[in-house]
Amino acid sequence: MNNKKILIAIILLIVILGTYVLVGSKKTSPKQTTQLPSTQPTLTQPTSTESAIKPIVVKEGNNVITNVILTNMEFMPKDIVIKAGSKVMWINKSGATADIESDNHPTHLLYPFLNLGKFESGTTLQAAFEKAGKYSYHNELNLSEIGTITVQ
Repeated sequence: MNNKKILIAIILLIVILGTYVLVGSKKTSPKQTTQLPSTQPTLTQPTSTESAIKPIVVKEGNNVITNVILTNMEFMPKDIVIKAGSKVMWINKSGATADIESDNHPTHLLYPFLNLGKFESGTTLQAAFEKAGKYSYHNELNLSEIGTITVQ
């Protein structure tokens, strides 16, 4: 009878320790990230974390389009430099609706052409930049998501 109690205690101990090891290893394992697939043809693909924040430039005929990706946390890259006459394409990969508006919040009067409005995740918006200057914008639905475009 004593042997049965000892055997049951050992089995319970093994089950408890096994559960603890499995649950503990899941909590401490590093999170895996996956690179978002590009929805536009590009000249180059990012190859490292450092290059992933550089803008992706696409040429369509005589047009130069610089892509800015909206993730669920920020615009990537936040700040870009383009030449006058170029376009910027925002690609919404945030998983939510976004709303591109020019500064200053809440009036959005600094750059009216940059008040692009709402766009769903998986869609894009574009704006052409004809004049040199520095243009600031934000996601009206998440004011911590900001960006600037310097046009030379």
